[in-house]
Amino acid sequence: MGFLRSGGTPGTQVTVYSGLQVQTQSGALPIPIVWGRSLLTPNCLWYNNFTATKGKGSKGGVGKGGGGGSSQAVSYTYSASVLLGLCEGPIAGINRIWSESAFVTLSNLNLSLFSGSISQTMWSYYDSGASNAALDAAWATLNAGLPVTMTTNPAAQGLNYPGVAYVASTSFNLGANAVIGNNIFEIMGFLSGTAGNGSDADPAFVIQDFLTNPQYGVQFPTSSIDLTTLLGTTGATYQAYTQSLSIGISPVLMNQESAGSILSRWLQLTNSSAVWSSGKLRFIPYGDSAVGTYTPNRTPIYDLSDEDYVQTDGEDPVVVIRSDPYTTPNVQRVEILDRDNSYASVSVEARDQSAIELYGLRIGSTVTAHELCNKSIAQLTAQLILQKILYTRNTFRFKLSWEFCLLDPMDIVTITDAYLGISRLPVRIIGIEEDDQGLLSVTAEEISTGSASASAFPSFSVTSAAPNSHVAPAAVNTPIFFEPPPIMTNNLSQLWIGVSPVGGDPNWGGCSIWASLDNVSFVSIGSVTAPAVQGSITATLGTPPGVNPDMTDTLSVDLTMSKGALSSSSTIGAAAGASMCLVGDELVSFVTATMTGANRYDLTDLYRGFFSTETAPKFTGAQFLFLDSSVFRYTVPGSQIGQTVFLKFQSFNIFGQSLQDLSTCVSYPYSVLRTGTIGPVATSLAAGTAMDFGLASQLVAEADDYGTLSGQVTNIIDLGNCTS
Repeated sequence: MGFLRSGGTPGTQVTVYSGLQVQTQSGALPIPIVWGRSLLTPNCLWYNNFTATKGKGSKGGVGKGGGGGSSQAVSYTYSASVLLGLCEGPIAGINRIWSESAFVTLSNLNLSLFSGSISQTMWSYYDSGASNAALDAAWATLNAGLPVTMTTNPAAQGLNYPGVAYVASTSFNLGANAVIGNNIFEIMGFLSGTAGNGSDADPAFVIQDFLTNPQYGVQFPTSSIDLTTLLGTTGATYQAYTQSLSIGISPVLMNQESAGSILSRWLQLTNSSAVWSSGKLRFIPYGDSAVGTYTPNRTPIYDLSDEDYVQTDGEDPVVVIRSDPYTTPNVQRVEILDRDNSYASVSVEARDQSAIELYGLRIGSTVTAHELCNKSIAQLTAQLILQKILYTRNTFRFKLSWEFCLLDPMDIVTITDAYLGISRLPVRIIGIEEDDQGLLSVTAEEISTGSASASAFPSFSVTSAAPNSHVAPAAVNTPIFFEPPPIMTNNLSQLWIGVSPVGGDPNWGGCSIWASLDNVSFVSIGSVTAPAVQGSITATLGTPPGVNPDMTDTLSVDLTMSKGALSSSSTIGAAAGASMCLVGDELVSFVTATMTGANRYDLTDLYRGFFSTETAPKFTGAQFLFLDSSVFRYTVPGSQIGQTVFLKFQSFNIFGQSLQDLSTCVSYPYSVLRTGTIGPVATSLAAGTAMDFGLASQLVAEADDYGTLSGQVTNIIDLGNCTS
């Protein structure tokens, strides 16, 4: 679908594509049908508007016949308008997308979803159209270093694809190789969530839909289905049985297969059977014990004895066939697509340890069950299949006359045979054949009570699933702004900012910080990669009663908004400000942090009013910020002092991806108040350093415990004795 052009430096071959590169193409692929929640790969139904863009910084050009000098290799990236078919619709939606082993969203791929309703309208892009461009003109444009576009008229190709779910993009990134790439979609298909686990589909509804749906079903007449045995949440119905065992399935039909084979596989996985009786298809579970709302019907229809059997000369009336325990499997494996492991194909195993010890390890044929995407359900299914094989040891054959013609497979009867030593033994009929004389040859199997029931045990998936590197991070809480005293900043004018994600989002990896003076043009001033410990106080913090430390008051804080945590400090550390925090407009440190609830603390043994900050009462709701290394420090240029600065905080996830759209980020205005810095004398006084310049023998002034200058000035020199 494409051809090659070469150019660049002599001896360098550069591949330039003129169309989408596809490895295989088929016009006869069936449209997949998805029930429940499973995954599939899309099929490209249409593409147009193929665009090649020369990489920035490359020199030289590409000639129509090759040639053209260049000092470095030429590179190109490609895009196209594409329409990717998914499956029969309408679907409930798309849950996840794997793109080159990473999780992405439709918006990441610039795709729009069309759910596939019968009445869905045509993609609006078809109406935009584009005229053909001459190939020579296109290559001339390419040589000029501009994007080249080669299109046909989309309006002439438009289809609305009724009943087909698809995704479409007007500009899909094809990368440097002009290919769509490996994109796998997790589809929320028909009946998704109708099973008990909220993801899979109820098997009874799936079978009914599969048989009767006029759009994609086998169009089996509804009147020919015994719905009283298929549907119903109580009693002996198929639905009551599967719901009580919490069995859900998520089939994806995408290959040619007979309807009978598909239905037989689903019934095997749900430990049930379907029989034709009285002109209707009946569904009967093998379950022989009551569970949940399911109550099995174990009432025998007939009690058969020697008087009822038709005996053939030379044969016993009842023939017993017993399986060989040395050849009977005691390990059963089921291959599923594990949803918790990115739908990897895994094998779930059930085994009977007692049989293994008695007869040795015997592994049965693996059952392929890609309809199962939950390991717990698969474990139950494997156990039921194993028990049916292992514990149904005896099969009986006998003949009956035409008077028993109302018997059907799955009916229960009792048999008696004095010669075999059995009396009224319950058996289940599994096959009936009529010979040319009207005699019924019956095959039945013993019913071992409990063998058709199993307990559901938890099963855990491996954790090798690829992490979602495109998970969207939360926005930030309202930041806390603080202009610290110059003594805390080495005499620099700084703005400190505490920022954390809403709800303490674990997917938040940090944020880029942008500033503007006009709230229009923003520039980056840095970033943070750790959330600040921020919150609010939950009780009034009063004025300290005396000197530090304040042993009377308790600082109660709620850090739920940032999911922050605090730990206690030492007395020496608290006195030096090691646990310093901003409470309202006061700087406080603490010795003891006592947890009172999730992200809630009582802080005691407080050192108040650091650096002369205000010690007035702080009321409930006042902001709290722990001043550790997670707080962003911005040195304010002199030109911004006294101005209003607008700040935005653009979140990214823990992988450094999925940046928020800057235009959607809240703009926070802040007026920078700092008017200058302080000199060495004021710095020393604020720090409480003794000031004796040789003018007095005692301390001129000292800072009290709250940073306020106090004390008595002594030995004042008489100015009259001073020399002018």
